[in-house]
Amino acid sequence: MGYAGAMLALTAVQGVSQISQGYVKKAEADYNATLMRGKADLIDYQSDVEQGQYQRFKGQHLSKSTAAIAGSGVGFNGSAMAVMLDAQTQISIDQSIAKFNKEQEKNYTLAQADAFKRQGKQAVASGYANGFSTLLQGASNYAMYNGMGNKTSFDLNSGAKFSNTAPYTKPNMNSFR
Repeated sequence: MGYAGAMLALTAVQGVSQISQGYVKKAEADYNATLMRGKADLIDYQSDVEQGQYQRFKGQHLSKSTAAIAGSGVGFNGSAMAVMLDAQTQISIDQSIAKFNKEQEKNYTLAQADAFKRQGKQAVASGYANGFSTLLQGASNYAMYNGMGNKTSFDLNSGAKFSNTAPYTKPNMNSFR
């Protein structure tokens, strides 16, 4: 195997290496996407636990308020009832905000997982493009090394004709009149 053969073999190895790098990056991106999906599941579980905590807190607050009102001898009407309902409403609002925030966090995490998947697909496409480009460059180098085509001949009789080709001189304008 001569120099030209070694050059082609090296080019092929580089091209295949670039393609395999794309697949390695895809595998890493897929792994990261799997981690993000797992994190989204954990956020879902965490939200469920948090919602349960809010429900328990509402129940505890309601029972404490009821016991306090009953112990004071005041009936369940008027200001006492309004205070109890207001507290339950505020806890429910906080619960809804917490649920919304967890849903947003989960959606953001799933979007990150999708972005990792897209990066993996792009890495494979980029690997193929780089590998193909390397193979074309290698073929071009091989062709130039082996002299395919006549790269050393230059036909002075073809193309535009100039009466004066010296650099930095004014061309003879009479031939254009």
